[in-house]
Amino acid sequence: MNLFNKLAEEREPVKILHGTDWWTDCDDIAALRLLCRAHKAGAIELKCVCADAVMDKTASSLNAFMKNDGVDVPIGLDRTFNQDDRNCTYQHTLDKYPHDVENDDCEEAYRLYRKVLAEIDGKADITEIGFPQIIHQLLESKPDDISPLSGMELVKQKVGKIWIMGGKWDQPNGREYNLSKYPAACQAAHYIFENSPVPVTLLGWEIGSTVVTANKLDNDDLLKIAFDAHGSPNGRFSWDPMLVLLAIINDEEKAGYEKVCGKATADPETGTNNFTVGEGNHAYVVKKHPDSFYEDQINDLLK
Repeated sequence: MNLFNKLAEEREPVKILHGTDWWTDCDDIAALRLLCRAHKAGAIELKCVCADAVMDKTASSLNAFMKNDGVDVPIGLDRTFNQDDRNCTYQHTLDKYPHDVENDDCEEAYRLYRKVLAEIDGKADITEIGFPQIIHQLLESKPDDISPLSGMELVKQKVGKIWIMGGKWDQPNGREYNLSKYPAACQAAHYIFENSPVPVTLLGWEIGSTVVTANKLDNDDLLKIAFDAHGSPNGRFSWDPMLVLLAIINDEEKAGYEKVCGKATADPETGTNNFTVGEGNHAYVVKKHPDSFYEDQINDLLK
């Protein structure tokens, strides 16, 4: 019995809304594999996947990968953040596999989040492994045809926790791609840290930068094919799969981390991050085990 089956026996499934840039790096694909496997095992209910960097083949490649893994959930797109295809590799490879969703079929991302949250019973968590502007848009959203609640009210009522792969928390004035690459990301990180009405747990760059996974896959596995297309046949650093596995387990200590609590900040202009330990509803994680512990666990779950 693997971890996901064990979690499914021990508790009710955790509902998850997932955000990903699905763009220049391939660890997003390994993260989606973990979510799909956990969903099929009954450890989570994956409610939707939203992309925060949009290209021509974003929806089709996402849908193709999930269908290949036996999962079909709604896809949302942040059309305010369109990107060109110069850095695309695996998206065009995945697009060649069976799919039935194109970009034009997809809801605007923050509206899909509103719809899912308005309709669910109980609470859901949000995972973000790309740029955080969809969460920003959700929090600032107004009452509409979907819900009479503002985004802030909807999140407070329906979200348990926000899990973000972002920041660099092992030193003062850290700076990391997801929170600092673009003005929208900087502003979103700042807004979320200042205004989120629910707890936020952060897994920083320093956590995944020495953990290599997806390097023990069969050659005919679509995840392996996508990693090869990206130019990472020997695996990739594991920022994104580590974050989603943390959220799937849904307990920082049980997942193998120390939890440092306090208040996170991000500069709205540069994305530079800092953390004040103490009171606050934010936390970042520190590894309790050698890298091999996380590598072996993730590789076993990816197969």
